Formats: sequence, C-alpha cells, structure tokens
Amino acid sequence: MKLPFQMPAPRRGSLLVEVSLAMGLTALVALVLMRASLLAISGNQWTVMQTLTDAYLTRETALANRLPFADVTGEASAWPAANLDSEDVVVDEQTVTLGRLAGGTAVQGVIRRFRTQEAAPVSEVSQAVWRLHSILAYNIGDEQYTKSRSVLRVQ
Repeated sequence: MKLPFQMPAPRRGSLLVEVSLAMGLTALVALVLMRASLLAISGNQWTVMQTLTDAYLTRETALANRLPFADVTGEASAWPAANLDSEDVVVDEQTVTLGRLAGGTAVQGVIRRFRTQEAAPVSEVSQAVWRLHSILAYNIGDEQYTKSRSVLRVQ
C-alpha cells in the first residue's frame, strides 16, 4: 500500500550534479575575488612608487635650497655647470636608493644633476642667478619614467 505523503525515491547521480555545480560556482567566485584583489594591489604599488619618487625629489629640492651659495658654484659642486650650447653637457650622475617596498625590495633610480646660468635681470646690482636641475629616472616593470625638479638660486 502506498501512502500519500511518501516521497519518491531520489534519482541516482543528482547529488553529484549539485556538488559539481556548487564547486564550479565557488571557483568562479574565487577567481573574481582574486582578480579584484590583484587590481587593488597594483594600484597601491603605483601609489607607493609615486610617493617614493616624490619624497626623494623633495629631499633634492631641500638640499638645493639649503646649500651655501659658495658650495653651489664651487668646483666640487653636486650640480656641475652645464653649457647647453655645446654637445657635451656635464652632468653629475649617481645611482641612488629611493626606498624599500614591502618585503625589503630596494627601489633604485638614477639622479642627474646640473646647473645652468640664468639671465640676471637688468639692474644696477650684478647678481648671479643659477638654476639647479635634478632629474630622477626610475623603472617600474619594463617602463622607464623620469621626474625633474629645479631650484632657482640668486646671490
């Protein structure tokens, strides 16, 4: 005798289909979340690199402003005089460490310094006017980027 509230027997293999669909959906959600986290991290890396380079160039600007004028125009100056009319421009070039990324990876860059004499304004008093240039070149991945700052010094 068959009772009216008795459940029919489940079909064989339906549990396997349900588990497979659940695993597929879980894998898809995991891939979407991984992609989103990688995009978030890559934006942070760009921000960190910009912060490191801007901080280093701020240090360069402060150094150019605080050096005594005699040191700026001296023979052993960190900013050698450049004659822009000639093909051989004298540049002080150094490899510098800009900072460290998470994990202790050092970020390297190349700083180039030179100075140019600017035209003094017409006045009765003779003034020496120099523009100190600092150019920073650095790499992010396979791309090379350049930032520069210049400071005007008047004596």
